[in-house]
Amino acid sequence: MKTIIIKITIAFFFFAVIPTALFVDAESEYLIKRFFYWDYLDTISEIRVEYNKNQYSDDDLKKVNEEIEKILLDIEKNFSISVTPMMGSYKIEESTLMKINRLSGSGERTTVNQDFLDLIKVAIDVAEATDGGFDPTIGPLTTLWNISELSQYCRTDSWGDYNPEYCVVPSEEKINQALEKIDYRLIEIDETAKTVYLPEPGMKLDLGAIAKGFAADKVTEYLIDQGFEFFLISLGGNAYNYGESKIYPGKTGTLLTNPFGGKYLIKFLGNSQTIVTSGVYERYIEVGNDIYHHLLNPKTGYPYENNLMSVSIVLNYREGYYASAFADAFATGIYALGLEDGLAYAENRPDMEAVAITKDKKVYATSKLDFEPYNGLTDEFELFVGGEKVDFEPLPTNPTNPENPTDPYDPTRDLLIALIFIVVGFGATVLLVFTLKKPKNKTKEE
Repeated sequence: MKTIIIKITIAFFFFAVIPTALFVDAESEYLIKRFFYWDYLDTISEIRVEYNKNQYSDDDLKKVNEEIEKILLDIEKNFSISVTPMMGSYKIEESTLMKINRLSGSGERTTVNQDFLDLIKVAIDVAEATDGGFDPTIGPLTTLWNISELSQYCRTDSWGDYNPEYCVVPSEEKINQALEKIDYRLIEIDETAKTVYLPEPGMKLDLGAIAKGFAADKVTEYLIDQGFEFFLISLGGNAYNYGESKIYPGKTGTLLTNPFGGKYLIKFLGNSQTIVTSGVYERYIEVGNDIYHHLLNPKTGYPYENNLMSVSIVLNYREGYYASAFADAFATGIYALGLEDGLAYAENRPDMEAVAITKDKKVYATSKLDFEPYNGLTDEFELFVGGEKVDFEPLPTNPTNPENPTDPYDPTRDLLIALIFIVVGFGATVLLVFTLKKPKNKTKEE
């Protein structure tokens, strides 16, 4: 009996334990680390980095997490239009942008860092390209409406108690006063002295429609500098993927939210690209029977009135290029241009692709966009690519992860395969031992 146990143990070690260990080690040489950030940039953020476990220790990853937090805090210290909870926790009383706004018309210029100069120049470039549809001096209007904050209380489906006392439309007089303070062409920038100035009293910068994209760009720069070859960034409506996964090689899939609720509509395909969506389905207020969304027209003072539900912009990564910041601003700017002019602009730019979804459930994609219809794109929708209507079949949901079929690493798969190795190995071991077992001599009956 003792000899049999020894044989089973040795055989089990060779047939089950070693193959399992080799398989799991090979599969898990590259792992995914997920970082979550709850209190920055008024959104929930998630960053996933794929790393070689032989090159990055737990302490290395802890430092990465800390540095990303510093980057996000720096974005708030630079570009927040009001004191955020994180700024308050660090006793930061005023952002750089708040100081510029406070000193507007005073003659005193504000010294800024290179990041601020870079972003304000991106904002002005997009404002010029969209004929002021995106305007970084829209601050007087966004502050007046205050839709982002009031949407917590002025919606019947919000978590706060609906209070009609606060849910009002600004007066025509106040809107006209705000409009007089909006003009991106008046921004004064001195790149040598590194100063920014608003010449008219009451002018206000608001970079909320571009700051998250810039944050994604800065995090991307940092992770590349740290040697990561594949990572995913999600900052609210801003998505960024870089490189190609070692775990699941091929094109990365990014899912587009259905603005009407329900399952995802399409899956963008591509590596090293940023995808930013701007829409009217999340931030809005209800006043009586009317809905007012947060995308305000800097020329009329009221929310844009067009048939668009959302616009998504796709730009590829380029070293030294703030792709996500540009995509962030253009998502608003293209929305402002409207369906026809906005898509025509995107179609004519060789570096840009776009998707626009209308309120009557029509999905328009530029002609060179790499994507697949997803399971939320049902027969309720119509799909147009390059202006031409096309037939489509939704991509079935991956049964292993219906919410995110492109999740680059699921340890459950490895555990199941390891279990199969153990069970099969144990069975093979027992079978082998008893097959090779020598029969004992039988005692003759007397």
